[in-house]
Amino acid sequence: MEEYVQILSEDYPKILFIKGERNARYPYSNSMLIDNYLIDTGASTKRLRKVKKSFPIQNVILSHWHEDHIHGNRIFKNGLFFSHMNDKPIIEDISKMIPYYNVENDHMGSELRKLLDYLRCENTKINTLINDNEIIKIDENLELKVLFTPGHTAGHCAFIETNSKIGFFGDIDLSKLPYYGNIDANLMQFEKSIDKLASIDFESAVTGHKGPFFGKSDIKEELRRYKDILMKRDAEILTYFKEKKQIFIEDLKRKHIIYKKYMFEEFEIIAELLMIQKHIEKFLQKGMIATKEKGFILK
Repeated sequence: MEEYVQILSEDYPKILFIKGERNARYPYSNSMLIDNYLIDTGASTKRLRKVKKSFPIQNVILSHWHEDHIHGNRIFKNGLFFSHMNDKPIIEDISKMIPYYNVENDHMGSELRKLLDYLRCENTKINTLINDNEIIKIDENLELKVLFTPGHTAGHCAFIETNSKIGFFGDIDLSKLPYYGNIDANLMQFEKSIDKLASIDFESAVTGHKGPFFGKSDIKEELRRYKDILMKRDAEILTYFKEKKQIFIEDLKRKHIIYKKYMFEEFEIIAELLMIQKHIEKFLQKGMIATKEKGFILK
């Protein structure tokens, strides 16, 4: 077995963690293989081709539409593809990623198109829609339960194999940088989705970019820490609001609220402002701030 393929439980040897190339850093991601069902295809072309030679993969489940989780779809042209209905339109037409990242009228749109070409992302026909709490029967010992966990994208899903209690969290990724920088993201849904996973007793879990994690208490602690990052962002953003002085979203540009260091500055600034906007939407809904003309004031 390749060094990047790991059995997560000796009692369930058909459940395999496939570590993404470059330690699953973007534009790669981790995958999970459960018998002939593969979750996400961003591990790298080379790695997935080798896995495909050893295992008869017939079904591909996509946790969400982001390019780093679907760019290996072309390797499984004869497979059946599954996704949530909310993410299906973008997976089937990847050109929609451009406006969803809010770069349609920016030269970053052309840069993103170049990246999609480089990754060889292709439109993928979704054969089957998945829904919250749906059970996918794999064999007599394995069944995969869908956990609808929107927020990162509108159709993001996590999964649990119900017998082993092994989970795949997708991009509720337990990293230091929770991401919700696309127009279909929703911060309050994201928080609820984290809470949903924290309410379940997972024996082990992997995410799109981190893991594996073992032990119920450790996994719950990782989820608590992850959500706490969102709370700290709330607190930092609120420090900029005043009772009488208007604040505009553009005033928070380049404040390093999300990214303490910009690696891909132009794209990250666009994403950062989108994420700050999600916090502002949350503050408005909770009555913490109010609109004033085209800006906002602290209530």
